Amino acid sequence: MNNLAIHSIERVISALDELTDEYPDLIGAVDFYEEVLPLLEQSWPSLHGLHLDMNEAGDKLRQGVPLLWGEFSTAAGSAPNMELFLTLCRLATEGGNEDGQVLMQTVLNGDVDLRPLLTAALTLDRATLTTTARSLNIELLTIEAILRHLLMPIVRAYSDAFGQALDFAEWRRGYCPVCGDWPLFGELHGRDRLRHLRCGRCTASWRFKRLECIWCGTTKRDELSFLYELAVQTWRVDVCDHCRGYVKTLVSFDPLEADMLLVHDLRTLHMDQLATDAGYKRPFKQPLASP
Repeated sequence: MNNLAIHSIERVISALDELTDEYPDLIGAVDFYEEVLPLLEQSWPSLHGLHLDMNEAGDKLRQGVPLLWGEFSTAAGSAPNMELFLTLCRLATEGGNEDGQVLMQTVLNGDVDLRPLLTAALTLDRATLTTTARSLNIELLTIEAILRHLLMPIVRAYSDAFGQALDFAEWRRGYCPVCGDWPLFGELHGRDRLRHLRCGRCTASWRFKRLECIWCGTTKRDELSFLYELAVQTWRVDVCDHCRGYVKTLVSFDPLEADMLLVHDLRTLHMDQLATDAGYKRPFKQPLASP
């Protein structure tokens, strides 16, 4: 791990520790990430020799297909990091939940192959993950959480590479152009308040219409609004009365730093509660059928 990565982790962990002073209920989450974040950085795959076919990439984007979909199973560096997997399973088991232990033993025994499960997690193929969870008699949320964190170093590395090579200016969909996940945040940038969406899984950013629901695509002004707290000037929750979906949104001149997305998500959990109390939710949707 290089000095830059170490400094970044220390800064994030320091910010997480500060959160627990204001929000003591986050101590468990902070303890989890203090152990996992260094492993996430160490699991960063090498992309030496990565070749991105610009014509093929452009075709996929024009068709609305995220760049990693259909490429992941053969992508260099996409092999599961077993140290990270074992740690995630152990942490999932803490507190008396045995689901992490069951998944770990099943994989170690060779009864389940992680790679197709990671492909299913990448493409938000909940049907496949549900079938696996039921066959193992474990909770779907447990297997989804473990696989999501196991994917993060891989999709983040590719997002960094793609972001330097490609322009997502023409991408106008609610899901991420790189990994296909739904955005963690919306961001309104600059004096003109141009709207961007931000992926929490791979940290990619892309432009989106100011008045359009990311979930259902409605553009009816009377169905789109936002919730806010008077004491919070920079954050709001964009909501849709057509599908009852929501997304937390930052109003700022500058985009959020990629390494700090986790901190901002935890810091704004009260905004999620605000939306939930008002009857809104983050819908589960698979953007496209798996290629």
